[in-house]
Order: sequence, then structure tokens, then C-alpha cells
Amino acid sequence: STHCISSAASDVYKRQATSANAYNLVANPYTSYMDTAAMLAANTGVLDSKTLWVWNSSTGSYDTKVTADAYKLAPAQGFFVKSNGQTGNLALNQAYEVHNASDTFQWTEPRPEIHLTLSDGPLSRLAKIYYINGTTTGFDNGYDGEMFGGTSNEFAIYSHLVSNESEIDLAVQSLPTNNYENMVIPVGINAESGTITIDVSTNNFPEGVNIYLEDKEDDSFTLLDSTSTFTTTPDEDLNGIGRFYI
Repeated sequence: STHCISSAASDVYKRQATSANAYNLVANPYTSYMDTAAMLAANTGVLDSKTLWVWNSSTGSYDTKVTADAYKLAPAQGFFVKSNGQTGNLALNQAYEVHNASDTFQWTEPRPEIHLTLSDGPLSRLAKIYYINGTTTGFDNGYDGEMFGGTSNEFAIYSHLVSNESEIDLAVQSLPTNNYENMVIPVGINAESGTITIDVSTNNFPEGVNIYLEDKEDDSFTLLDSTSTFTTTPDEDLNGIGRFYI
């Protein structure tokens, strides 16, 4: 059987497909896990991108999941998708059911990754960079995913495409597995004035490749590794891209 959720219907909705009104709250209707990679790939005709968002109670924010995450939805777990404004349905087919013995929030793959964490006291937000063979410095649907836009993101960290071909605020960006040193990643921060900290963790990252955070306002480069972090106290609120780069 197939469970369907309406994606869009009217011309007004189509014009608003890039706004918060385009988000649809859905849930896994099965008593088993659901393979979101298969689901997203099969629904490209009604989705703005192959991306979904799930609530993370530990951070009080939404996690961005793309096809490349091969994320497994738990039974009855809710999630958001974003309509492209075209008339159609989101199909949640029985064929997407899978077995998954581990915690749905612990799924990992053996690929090079950079995780950037922005902290302000008890608050923290995460942006991820994946390095996957076959991806580009432009937008790769299913490999690049924007931040959830259904709520305000007054405290956030994100990236923009290395190619600078769009201004989408990305929670996940995927890049080629070569030329690491020459791919400069714009990093955006939304935060009120006051002390903030940025630290990095890596998975399966090539030895000998160092990760630096450039602060153009302070004209500084900070090595980010397991023993160092970047801390700054901006006099004004931060909002957007242009100051920080990886």
C-alpha cells in the first residue's frame, strides 16, 4: 500500500514554495523503520530538494538529513519536508520499510566529514561538511541540505556553496574528495553580541590536512583541531556570511 501526503495545490502555494509555507509535517506511518534515502529519491517531483528535517530534543532544533545520510526514520517518527510547489503527493511506500537495530540518531558512514559546532553557554548548533566522491562545489541535490526554515534561526551556524552560485544557508554541504586545500568554505553565523565559540570535530579526515577558520574582521587564521577552538566576542550581532571561512 501507499500512504500519501498532499504536497501542493494552488498557484498561491506554488509562489510560496520557497517560504516557510512550503513545509509539510509528515510521519513514518509504519511500525518499522523507513529508509529516507529511497523515499527522498522517489519523491523528487514534489520536493524542493532531497532533504528532510527531524527534531533533535538535545539541541532544541531541527537536524537536516539528506539522501547521503541514509537516515532511518523510527516508527511513527515525525519529520518535515519542503514542497516545490507542484501539484502532487508525497509517497510513503511499504517498499521503503527497513530493519534498523541501532538508534536512529546514531547513523554514520565512513566518509571524511567536518562538524562545526557553534556554542554560546548551554546553546549549541551544528553544521556539517561531507566529502563524497562525485559531488561538486555547486548544489548537489541529495547531498547538500539547507537549514530548516520553518522557524527562525536567530542562533545558527551554516555554510554557503563553495561555488557561490546561491545564497542558501546549508546545514549540510558535500564537496569532492580532492583538492581540499583549495576549497574555501564560507561559514555563516547568526548570534547576538557576546562571547561565542566555534570548535571542530572530524571523522575519517585525511592525515596532514589542517582545518583553519579565517576571521576576516580580525584578519586572523585559527587552527581548529581536537585541542583548539575559536572564541570571539563581537560587539554587534552576527547575521550572515562574509566574515568567517574554512
